[in-house]
Amino acid sequence: MKRTAPFALVFAVLLVAPAGATDVSPYPAIRVLSQDDTLFVQQQSALDDFRRLAETRGPVEFPPVAIFAYRKRQTEDIFSLNARIGLRYDSLVTLNGSAGADAFNERESVLIPSQDGIFISDPPRGDLEQLMLSTRLNDGIRPQQLVIVRDGRRDTVSFFPTDSFSPMERSYFLGILFRLPIDKVRITSVYGWRSDPFTGKPEFHSGVDFGAKDGTGVRAARNGTVEETGTNEVLGNYVVLTHPGGYQTVYGHLSTISVTMNQKVETGELIATVGHTGLATGPHLHFEVRTKTGTKDPLRLLAMKKGLR
Repeated sequence: MKRTAPFALVFAVLLVAPAGATDVSPYPAIRVLSQDDTLFVQQQSALDDFRRLAETRGPVEFPPVAIFAYRKRQTEDIFSLNARIGLRYDSLVTLNGSAGADAFNERESVLIPSQDGIFISDPPRGDLEQLMLSTRLNDGIRPQQLVIVRDGRRDTVSFFPTDSFSPMERSYFLGILFRLPIDKVRITSVYGWRSDPFTGKPEFHSGVDFGAKDGTGVRAARNGTVEETGTNEVLGNYVVLTHPGGYQTVYGHLSTISVTMNQKVETGELIATVGHTGLATGPHLHFEVRTKTGTKDPLRLLAMKKGLR
């Protein structure tokens, strides 16, 4: 994602909780999301002023971020609040430290900022925050350092005004970072500890196996670059793709490979066919997701229909 040069930023000083406070928010509480609530009117006015400044050409010095507390109604979720308040949903979820929509929706009380942007814990918590921070720092974007109070504790966060989720971050948040590598899915072995099908001994299975007929098309789970192709005793014929954000996907036990080293591929592009080369009890695709810190459970990152697992 192409990014413009960062604005000149001003450091914001936020309210912090009194020592020992754990159950009382230090932020002014919006009661209802309507013009009848003075604090909601203030939040909306500050948001309008911020957006007018953001549209100004040249360096901009933003005012300090104002934070408001709000107790959600049972019928309200991230997207209904997004529509009612007019804030982008990524600003709401990142300020509240939520790694997904479900985590945000389970909260009874939420924080609402007066500005659009991305909030990242310092240090980052979880894969999504790691991805967001490394991408922005690599692009040379400098954040504001803020102290906020969430769930009764003081947290340091990096704030990137005006910024929003990239397409990859949005997919990660929604739980669809990668597409399925084959069109018809039949899971034969999941990620984690299992009995080795050849020795019967416990082993850690670093990917997920999709059963399929020999010759079934294998597709790139996301756009990227061919990092490696080859053959070994375990995976047989295999392909490794590198993707933005520090991810790699591995496709093993292939019959044929139709890509070459350093080739650029698009999401869904045919890269190989299913086989049973290497250590395989039958035709299937071994699929892995790797990061710098190790492998991840692919089923948590794939666009899966409910009930397939």
